[in-house]
Order: sequence, then structure tokens, then C-alpha cells
Amino acid sequence: MQCLFTDEVTNPIDLAEYLKQHNLDLPEYRPAVIALIVDQNNKILLQRRGPKSRDEQFKLEDIGGAYEETDQTFRDSMFREIREEVGEKAQIQIDFFAGAYLINKFDSRTNTYVNWLFLLYKCTYLGGELQIAEPGKCLGYEFYSYKDLPLKEIADTTKEFWRFYHQEYKDI
Repeated sequence: MQCLFTDEVTNPIDLAEYLKQHNLDLPEYRPAVIALIVDQNNKILLQRRGPKSRDEQFKLEDIGGAYEETDQTFRDSMFREIREEVGEKAQIQIDFFAGAYLINKFDSRTNTYVNWLFLLYKCTYLGGELQIAEPGKCLGYEFYSYKDLPLKEIADTTKEFWRFYHQEYKDI
């Protein structure tokens, strides 16, 4: 798994054009957004996945999900996913686009492998109540410093995203 690019693209049409211009011939994929969230003390916010999660049940993972046709932009998709997963009372801002990863993952809901193109956004948790908005998919939220991440409990993709972010930006 590697970062494919760090230039922000706005929507699926712009993404397809970007891939074409940069000769990135990818297999069929589904775009998804991932929030790499830290609080104002540089503690990483992760959710504990529940039994109804698509994959990696009971692991710690970032907030995010698939781009939907009703989303105008990938940032719209990121805001929607944040609201869906932590509720309306949490205050989380999107700081910047961090990078894109192509990952083939097993989806237990469809019983197939899916090529996900994960678009990573660095975000900041400013405060407010973190609500478990999807009880079957999420058991709760946990904060960790980068050096104290419980690696055996973290989803493999989440480990890679944070390793990339820490190496690229070094602000946690």
C-alpha cells in the first residue's frame, strides 16, 4: 500500500481526469473518504468498530466511508460521513487533503473484494459531544497520542494512513 498522490481533487469527474493526466491506470475502484482526526492536543481520535461494521470488527479505525452519488464533492462526502458517524454535536473541521491510497479489501456485507480509493483528509476535533450515531457499527471513541497507539488493536489500513501522515507531516 502506498500513497498514489497528494493533489486534492474535487469530485469523481475531476478524479478520473487527474488519473488520466498522470497516467495512473487503476483497476475499477470505489472512492471513499477518511478523516485523520486529531484534537487540539494532537491526540488521535479513533472509533471502536462494532459487530455490524463492513470489516475489521472491534478494531480501532478512522472515521469515513464511501462517496455517495448525492455528494457534490469529496469534502461534502467527508462532512456527511463525520455527521453520520459522530452526530451533529461534534465540531470537526477539515484542514487539508493529505493523500490517496488504493486498497483491495474484503467486504463482509457483499462477500466480495472491493478496490477502495481512499481519499485522506486531515481534520481537527474542536470539541462538542461525540455521539455514537451508528450503534451497531461503532462501540465508542478513543483518543491516543501517536506514540501510544495500541497497534495490535488498530485496523491495518488505519495504521498505514497514520504512518504515512506522521512521516509526511510530522505534526503529531
